[in-house]
Amino acid sequence: MARRRTLPFADILVRDGALATTLGGLLARAPISMVPIGLIAIGSGPLGSYAVGGAAAGAYSVSNAIGATLLGRAADERGHRWVLRLSALALALAAGAIVAIALVAREAALLIAAAVVFGAATPNMGALVRTRWTHVLHEAPLRLRAMSLESVNDEVNFLIGPPVASLLIVQGLPWGPAVAAALFFVAGAIAVARQRRWEPTLHEPHVGGMSAAIRENALLMVSSGMIGAILGASQVLLLGYCTAIGAAGGIALALALNSGASLVGAVTIGSKSDWRWSAERRFAVAAVCFAVATIPTALVDGYVPFLLATTVAGFGIAPMFIQANAVVAERANGSPRNASFALIGGGVVFGISAGSAIGGIAIDAAGASAARLILVPLVLLMLIPILTGARRAR
Repeated sequence: MARRRTLPFADILVRDGALATTLGGLLARAPISMVPIGLIAIGSGPLGSYAVGGAAAGAYSVSNAIGATLLGRAADERGHRWVLRLSALALALAAGAIVAIALVAREAALLIAAAVVFGAATPNMGALVRTRWTHVLHEAPLRLRAMSLESVNDEVNFLIGPPVASLLIVQGLPWGPAVAAALFFVAGAIAVARQRRWEPTLHEPHVGGMSAAIRENALLMVSSGMIGAILGASQVLLLGYCTAIGAAGGIALALALNSGASLVGAVTIGSKSDWRWSAERRFAVAAVCFAVATIPTALVDGYVPFLLATTVAGFGIAPMFIQANAVVAERANGSPRNASFALIGGGVVFGISAGSAIGGIAIDAAGASAARLILVPLVLLMLIPILTGARRAR
């Protein structure tokens, strides 16, 4: 008799507390997809300067990359509930400050300062929830399925968050995204924190502090940074190329297809459980596939071929991140993982910032079409630390 097929994530979501944890984690991810847009809207609206809004959004992203890593380490040593309570209070205060700045103070320096606080106080919820999954799931195939589910949530967050933020902005509430994001975070954090049995074991402070954690995850950090650089450059190049060929109206479709393809890739990986390779080897294979899929976006001409190329490239994004997180998840049981997961996220954020700058410089120097060629050396450079890690893991 044929085995009955089930939905890709059914076998992990039936566990007690699973739905509350993963849905709460999805809600609590809202700040990273909503707040930067709101900051830009406040800068360009009440404060009258896109430059101020961009600076505030950049300050938010950088402070979040640093703060989320430190909060991840605190979660390993002090517990998730301690971090979530602290972050919920800080985000509520920061959101209130942003409202006051948008409506009353209207000072650029104050907006940037509030953005820094908001970013630094926002934990990497994807990292916290992934750590919880590794605490309750002990079989490697199930852990990989959980990593896939959380990558789906990452994509869903960026598919839903920006439109919600935009809706609030067009209603004349430029401060709305920050307030809504804080409320979503508090609601999600409460749902996650209530699952006491999912709380990982506390760890003693690591000898050597954060520097030791960085050394332990150096290759993963460099790898995630290079991946982020490609993603950041790709987005800027997509915007520039579509505009240059007179297809600015098709930018939203190109971005949506790229994100949608990544979502499909995450679900596809989540449906497979009989992996025979190590996580490091799977990560390397996924990275090579992503590299091969990305290069055509630098070479094709015309909107439709570019649209097809960027869609194909999207299929490789989430599977690569899933396998990167699986490298952390499959490490020795009992080791602190919040900081490791957060370091991957921090590397991606810094990489996106650098890649966006590289893409912009390339467009200014060579034009939007020729600038796309910068992706070729970037994907080759990305493969070096990833393949090195796979070789060391043999």
